[in-house]
Amino acid sequence: MKSTAYLYPVRAAALGILLAATTQCSVSDKVKESPNAKKSNLSAQALENQAFDQMQFRLNFMDEARLGGQDILFVRQATDLTSAQQAKLQTALQANNLPLKLRMRIYARNPSTVNLQLKQLEYQVMLDGRELTKGVTGANEELEPSAIITLPVNVDLNVPTALLSGSTPAAFAANLADFTGSGRRLTMRIRPTYASISGRVAPQADFQPIELVTKKR
Repeated sequence: MKSTAYLYPVRAAALGILLAATTQCSVSDKVKESPNAKKSNLSAQALENQAFDQMQFRLNFMDEARLGGQDILFVRQATDLTSAQQAKLQTALQANNLPLKLRMRIYARNPSTVNLQLKQLEYQVMLDGRELTKGVTGANEELEPSAIITLPVNVDLNVPTALLSGSTPAAFAANLADFTGSGRRLTMRIRPTYASISGRVAPQADFQPIELVTKKR
């Protein structure tokens, strides 16, 4: 009887070990089948590509807008400029000396958990659906996880007579700096090029329109 009683704890312990092993195998199988487990097995290059696709860019409001040295940031119609200002702009156009200066900012955010480097950000500034100018910003900018950086976009050019298509400089200035109104004329397209930590360069396929910071997600 004593030996039989002694076997009960041994059998119980053996049964406990068997159940624990079975449970561990079951949990292990679940982990292997879990989507999160598969995600963690992505290669470093695949994680970088995923992070590239998650990058977010937003165009901020116009910070500065000047035509022929005059502030046109809030000019919404030609009559917002006085007769004297309009005459001055017209004289500058005839002298082929009508500089346009625009100052904008692009917000770039890296929502991933991967460190990235923006090799460059190409942009096209579009006016009334046609390319006004193009350029590059954000050269070799580091993009840490969850970080937001600001990239400047500066337009400095001399407005030719042909760009006005027979209109006046005052009419050309109307709504030029208004991003949010129904008569918005200025838009932008961007093409980012990234560099991985290993030095691999991954350019985007084509230019894409950039949304405003005010656009709801």
